[in-house]
Amino acid sequence: MATPEDSTRIAELTWDLNFHHVSYHPIYHVKENASVALAYVKDKIEKSMSGDGLVLVAQDDDIVGFLSCSIMDRGNPNWEIRRLGHIGPVYVIPEYRRRGIAAAMIKAALKWMKNREVEYVDLNVVVKNAAAIAAWAALGFEPVSYNFIQKL
Repeated sequence: MATPEDSTRIAELTWDLNFHHVSYHPIYHVKENASVALAYVKDKIEKSMSGDGLVLVAQDDDIVGFLSCSIMDRGNPNWEIRRLGHIGPVYVIPEYRRRGIAAAMIKAALKWMKNREVEYVDLNVVVKNAAAIAAWAALGFEPVSYNFIQKL
């Protein structure tokens, strides 16, 4: 599990992940403001430490990957299934990929959510990211909806 001391490195990896997504669509362009990224990561870690979410790290000599997840209330009282797990960003630096690191973090996150009586887990994947789509499918996830966007 991530600690506050991991915040700076996770913020760096978050930037790497954000810049990776920029090539997919302009909606993913990010502000170049390291303090915003660091505050975002610190908030996620604080929620993780209080039990309101989970931030995992993969380490070698340094942090080489991270995963963030949470449990959400779907809000609409008409839904039979109100609690939904959500896997947020998952990132492993390129030289550590294809070693099962992301899969291990995902399995740990799924176990954490299942222990909290979550029945379903969702996540977002960029349509153009074929590698991520294949990886999630291999882990048993299936597409359910599309998110459409239009520039005005």
